[in-house]
Amino acid sequence: MNLTLRDIIGDYEEAESITIPGLRKDVPIEQPKRLGWKQLEGPNRLTRMFKFDVEEKMNAFVMDVLEHQSETGHHGRITIQSPNVKIDVWTHTLNDITEVDLEWAKAVNEIFEGYDQ
Repeated sequence: MNLTLRDIIGDYEEAESITIPGLRKDVPIEQPKRLGWKQLEGPNRLTRMFKFDVEEKMNAFVMDVLEHQSETGHHGRITIQSPNVKIDVWTHTLNDITEVDLEWAKAVNEIFEGYDQ
């Protein structure tokens, strides 16, 4: 399903083209599989299983992800089945993966790096 902002908002007017200094258009968006995430359908989403050897690390990781969600206002679906944490993320209003989801997944990967030792 391809929705436009006009489909979602209704009276949306296309903005004039703007240039953002320092933004490179020749850099492709990193594919989720390079980040350790898989892409699934129904809805289109990114998913990743995080494994822990110590419950305390798992709990601290989940708390850090929850804090990140609160700070960004973007939320994933977190399923805890100790010692694993599964996270799915997608943009719910579009039922699809957006750049926001890719950035969110990268941030969660960075959080995990502190616990993956």
